[in-house]
Amino acid sequence: MSSPYNLSDELTGLIAHIEDLLGIGITLRRQDNIPDQGLLVDDYTYGSGKNLILFSSNELGMLKDFVITKNCIELLFKGVASGKGELQVLSFDEISATEGMKQVYFDVLKDENTRDLDIAQRKKLLFHLFLLFRNTLSELPWSILSNIYISKKFPVMRNSQVYLLMRESMYEMHALEKANESLPQRYYVMHNAIYYARDMLLAYTLSEYRLNPMINIPELQQFRALDMKDMMDSRWSRSHWYHTKVVGDAMSNILKLSLNSDFNKEPGPDLYYDLYECGLDITNRWLVMMAMQDWYRWEKPDHWRSAIEKQASTEESILGKIFDG
Repeated sequence: MSSPYNLSDELTGLIAHIEDLLGIGITLRRQDNIPDQGLLVDDYTYGSGKNLILFSSNELGMLKDFVITKNCIELLFKGVASGKGELQVLSFDEISATEGMKQVYFDVLKDENTRDLDIAQRKKLLFHLFLLFRNTLSELPWSILSNIYISKKFPVMRNSQVYLLMRESMYEMHALEKANESLPQRYYVMHNAIYYARDMLLAYTLSEYRLNPMINIPELQQFRALDMKDMMDSRWSRSHWYHTKVVGDAMSNILKLSLNSDFNKEPGPDLYYDLYECGLDITNRWLVMMAMQDWYRWEKPDHWRSAIEKQASTEESILGKIFDG
């Protein structure tokens, strides 16, 4: 690959390795309005005919290289799985989406924050939360694995990696803050707990205390010095940040059960496929813990593309069943 961008030797070698192993070309593009973590538009998932990695115009030097590297590693996982005919993505059909949206609706009615929402607000909320968790669970497990891989194989990128992880955590754990009063607390907590679990694991794996959410996230710092007896005090029982910590600790422990791959193995298809399967296991364990295992289905990417094309009619049909009987 010839690139108009100044890339480190480590990244240049990685791109050459991926292109040779998968028999593909990788296109890099700097663009405005791209999230900090970059954007991977790959042929395996989207059927686009090319593999494009977009990164923000604000990212330069090693920060840019880290973002590109992370997306390259995730492309590698997908490419090796696809080569084995095993690539699956979280998808849905009307039956599974009905399970998810009905559960969200029941939780909306039970939660004191949302039980008085008008019909229009309820309708808007159901599919939004259903897709939010689908998209988060489709990305985060492999993002965690790519971060661990980079920490082991590309230590030169460590400072950029830690900086970006801290920024991303601060953003994601406050992403729903404005909408908190109109969300069932269960979903606010579970969304934040996913990122809490990621950060706890990476803080341990990278031996980087700054990634610990009880240091990095101001609202969680109040729990650092509390023992379990103090945390059980009634003044904390209604705090969604308290519940984020409790659920996040459990989700972090689940992560550790899934991480049984040897990251120190020689880079190659066997290691990459092991890590891809590890991502599937993380996702499945989290789905069961959050009681969402019937919401989505593992399918080939073309099934998901079809589901997205039909999502408007699927949503309309399910809302009709829920609200019109």
